[in-house]
Amino acid sequence: MTIDEVLAAIHSRPKVGKKDSQERMTALLSALGHPEKDIGPAIHVTGTNGKGSVANMLSAIGIADGLRVGLFTSPFIVRFNDRFQINGQDISNDALVAVYERVQVALRQVENESDDQLRPTEFEVVTAMMFCYFAEADLDLAIIEVGIGGLYDSTNFLTTTAVAVITSVALDHQKLLGNTVEAIAYQKAGIIRSDRPTVVGLDMNPVAKTVIEKCCQRESSPLIVAQSVPFKTALAGDYQRGNTNIAVAAYRAFRPNVTDEVLGTGLMHAKLPGRFEEVMPGVFLDGAHNPAGLEALQRSIDARFDQPVMLVIGALADKSLGNFLNQIVEKRRLDVRLFNYQGIPGRPGMTCTDYDEKVFGPPLASVDEVIQLAKEKGEPVFFTGSLYFVADVRRQICQKKKYSAQS
Repeated sequence: MTIDEVLAAIHSRPKVGKKDSQERMTALLSALGHPEKDIGPAIHVTGTNGKGSVANMLSAIGIADGLRVGLFTSPFIVRFNDRFQINGQDISNDALVAVYERVQVALRQVENESDDQLRPTEFEVVTAMMFCYFAEADLDLAIIEVGIGGLYDSTNFLTTTAVAVITSVALDHQKLLGNTVEAIAYQKAGIIRSDRPTVVGLDMNPVAKTVIEKCCQRESSPLIVAQSVPFKTALAGDYQRGNTNIAVAAYRAFRPNVTDEVLGTGLMHAKLPGRFEEVMPGVFLDGAHNPAGLEALQRSIDARFDQPVMLVIGALADKSLGNFLNQIVEKRRLDVRLFNYQGIPGRPGMTCTDYDEKVFGPPLASVDEVIQLAKEKGEPVFFTGSLYFVADVRRQICQKKKYSAQS
């Protein structure tokens, strides 16, 4: 198979299955010989916001510590291969093809033996590929970012968790995780392991923290609350201070004797596209995709800019941003605009016509239109609302920059 054929096959998989079922993943991993048991010690990271940043910080610290580190994240921002990294290097196309072909054999077995009743989803297939790839990589540490929630997430088949991390808990993915912070916290606490430490953020929602504490007590898991640390990170945005605290606490839980020099060096080498990233002068990307994330982004914008800032929202329809967008539009220094984002297969974009055009202005339809409008108004501009949207915008801007450089 070619890399394009592999990517097409992966993306053609069902997007969702029965939400509380692990039967598909159980069958797939069994057909593969349980590679999840062979990936070495892991730090498992979940949270409504911040998990991608924390996972990338942990990977950078581990590399600075001289370890061989695997990193699994989602979704990808630059290219699909981003999701599987070893010591900061994306999986090669050849390796990606090979690992998919191995999983494909197992997929056919599962589907045939179940008379097509068990059809692993796209994310389950990707997770199985990660387990296979990492199991053969002789890792000292695997950093595994949860897809959604925790309890029923396909990454939660991990048997080698050394540290569980819950960065934050807020309302998001309610259809899958529950309609209350308490219910969502319970889902995220599903990654907690017996006799293994659990790390949470200093600013954890009190209701969520109570749920997590009870789960830790039940599992005899020592609960570590991240404290403020003096380290800086290369990742921009005021909200990264809290993520830095969590990453340091989690790595210290994994390697208690790690030096401050290693921690500091790693944090300053952390890289993560699409998080308060300036891709052109005055043009920023940030993957804030729910009310809590947008609040954190708003605070970071306030800390950096003392002028009006254009905030362009391209979101998925299932994000329930309506009331919150009406609130932030009242901030005089935020010029909030809506982007007519189409979404991804199975998850359509928000319907811009549901919002008052007198408040948000006419929906914007192209990246060029946004940048031109921002230039005319003399405002820095942030594209945000969905990581999928941010990834699309980033690719378009990078392609334009590459074309301009060649011209």
